[in-house]
Amino acid sequence: MKKTTLFALMLICSLASMAQTGNTTIKGSVEGIKKGRLYLLTRASEEKTDTLGYCDFKRGRFKLTATIAEPVVAQLVVDGFAGGFMLFAEPATAYEACLSEGANFYIRGGKLNDSYTAHMHVADSLGQVVAGLQGRYDALRTAKKFRSASQTNDSLRVEQEKLRGLQTAFLDCNNDNIIMAYTVYSNIMMREANLGETRRLYATLGERAKASQYGRMIEERIIRMAKTEGGAQAPDFTLPDSTGHLVTMSEVKAKVKIIDFWASWCGPCRLNNPALRKLYEEFHDKGLEIIGVSLDTNKAAWIKAIEKDGLSWINLSSLKGWQCDLVPLYSIKGIPALFVLDENNNIIATGLKGEPLQRFVEERLK
Repeated sequence: MKKTTLFALMLICSLASMAQTGNTTIKGSVEGIKKGRLYLLTRASEEKTDTLGYCDFKRGRFKLTATIAEPVVAQLVVDGFAGGFMLFAEPATAYEACLSEGANFYIRGGKLNDSYTAHMHVADSLGQVVAGLQGRYDALRTAKKFRSASQTNDSLRVEQEKLRGLQTAFLDCNNDNIIMAYTVYSNIMMREANLGETRRLYATLGERAKASQYGRMIEERIIRMAKTEGGAQAPDFTLPDSTGHLVTMSEVKAKVKIIDFWASWCGPCRLNNPALRKLYEEFHDKGLEIIGVSLDTNKAAWIKAIEKDGLSWINLSSLKGWQCDLVPLYSIKGIPALFVLDENNNIIATGLKGEPLQRFVEERLK
């Protein structure tokens, strides 16, 4: 099945749908599959997906009915197949679809969806021209044909400007609806924007865009990230150690506390462990404690890594890997991820490793 992407930087003008809540219908065909089940899914939050409706289909034909309260970004997904088909689904709106791996794939209907699709068709064509010119420019540079490369670069800049103008015009016409919120959220995720940048981009949205599905998700991200911003109270948690004994983070007393998210399979984490061990040996008696939170799923591998690396501090794990509840709670995007807390469990530093972490702990424990 054709996969879609959340990234929608290349978004022609559209009007926000003002339809009331009502039955939305999608009918059409699934090419290459005779029978099965089709779902209409949407994201209810950063972590939760809701099913708006589903239907069984036979002989490759289907009609799906769903009740939708507001415009949403949705996915049509065929059971048992990877990927999906994206659309802007609006209340009380009829859609026609051809779901196919081929170029004849389409979903038609709705003001938002049709304007987005029309824009993407033009933007994709321009994008292919830009990509072709970029490839030619790079090849000419490699071949040291600098005059021809310069001429190609001039043409490349013209086409790039056309594409930027198209994008800007489209977003200007959708600056206060779900398309703009969807675009901003997509950019935030692609860039892995920090809290400050996320707040800045959220502030560019109009009130209706902020109130939309993806506007709410950006706000949810801000609230979540603020919980682990410097100065914030660290979210409390309770996890089992390797013996099954439950340990609550806030009940661990220390002048300085480091929460280290790591895993036995994480190369950079294992390389960082000797420096942490040295730090712990030097400052533990002066008030430092380390709580290692492993994102392992294999208990034997986790315990073996603890023993091999000589991690004598508190080691905890839910053994759920990236499904651990602390991953979204602490906005973990990669490991190792370290949070330094004071004696009141306030976050006083993040992202420190090696010498910077050594100096920071030493200064706090003077």
